Amino acid sequence: MEQVLSCNDRNDSTQVNSCLVSYVAKCAESYNNRIDSEQDIYRLALILTHSKLFEENREFCVSKLLSLLSVDLLESTLKFIISYIMLCAVKIDSSLLELLLNFQGFTVVYNNLYNQFAYLSRYGDDALEDQQKSEIDVEIIEGMKKTATILIDILFQELKFSKCEISNIQIVDDFFVYYLMSTLRSDTTTDIFNNAKFKLLLALSEQYMISSYKYEIENKVAKYLMNHAVSQNFIGLLLLKFNRITDRALQIMMCKVVYLILTSKDDLAKDFFYVNDLHVFVDVLIRELMNISEDEELTRNTFLRVLLPLLRNTVLATTHYRKADLVQTLEYLSLPDNFCSSSEIKNEHKTTARLAAKCFDSVSWLNNSAEDSAVYEGDNSRDSSVSEGSFLQQSLTERNANRLYKSQNSSHSAESISKRYQPPPLPPARKVPSRLGSGQKIAQFRP
Repeated sequence: MEQVLSCNDRNDSTQVNSCLVSYVAKCAESYNNRIDSEQDIYRLALILTHSKLFEENREFCVSKLLSLLSVDLLESTLKFIISYIMLCAVKIDSSLLELLLNFQGFTVVYNNLYNQFAYLSRYGDDALEDQQKSEIDVEIIEGMKKTATILIDILFQELKFSKCEISNIQIVDDFFVYYLMSTLRSDTTTDIFNNAKFKLLLALSEQYMISSYKYEIENKVAKYLMNHAVSQNFIGLLLLKFNRITDRALQIMMCKVVYLILTSKDDLAKDFFYVNDLHVFVDVLIRELMNISEDEELTRNTFLRVLLPLLRNTVLATTHYRKADLVQTLEYLSLPDNFCSSSEIKNEHKTTARLAAKCFDSVSWLNNSAEDSAVYEGDNSRDSSVSEGSFLQQSLTERNANRLYKSQNSSHSAESISKRYQPPPLPPARKVPSRLGSGQKIAQFRP
């Protein structure tokens, strides 16, 4: 494979183009015939991205790969190989993300994903019965999922590092976001395709929030998030991941999504979360607030910002769940000397103390010494750890059947609530993106 990339004159774009196309074609041939492990595919990607041909012609190679990816009728294996190479390249060197965007990389990747989502929406797992699918159909669907997972990760990298401009975000339409959210599963954290869709929704929501400070733009993630019939699996998966992941970037993104709900208009937060869900949030926040190291003080600030509306704007205001533990935690964090071991108290530590004191003072029931009038069943001072295994093993149907939407005595079950809302109709079909020419450079988007 290294010999395929041997180029007599690496300054000759024609020779570079020929070597690059030959290499990609050879990778696809090898993938179809011999390669059966991700480690081998990863090696193929590294051979190209670490080659002198790629290092000395990065701009041309990125442009060419995007041009190939934008060909509508490109063979599916080639799309997978090209996508995989691009993802490896940007993860090895994040500066390539800007180069990718200079050649309209966001649009090319998005258009490919859109077309695959449209196909999966019509012929995917939930669209056809098992008896209607042939082996060829299943193979096509699984191949699309693999490629889509890679493409989603590329978009996630661009959004995570805030490389996108407002014009990139504006091309994302309703069907794209609706498909991401409505097809999520909440009964697993090991499905790679499912996890990729979840992460992309988090990153999209964050970019909508960031863009809203400068531009008037609709947060499409928030729109479908507020529809409980569409977002219930998203919320269920968020709970599972919030309880167990250690990736601080994802935790912060999840907190921002929860904050959107808790601070929305029309008192939506009061009736949005199930009681058991609220208890999981409180359990995890108490645990994390006390376990965060000093060099992650900004993360603790984020948790405290979410905790305030969580305790004040939901049914927790009447159940007073884990009141004693919350009081103890907030009092402890109200004094920087308690959690700052260094002699220098930084601004982040002062912010933590201010937010903890604000939360304690603003939530009236934390200061009320009288007996709780509606304490939810269970020991209010139980251990802060959450039973991850039982929660993960319980299916969405079982969880919805066992938990109540408002309070312990409410007559509204999860099933009855879900019937109140109907998923919005799919938007009309969009135009198929135009094809890019070989090696054609496209002007960078400007707001």
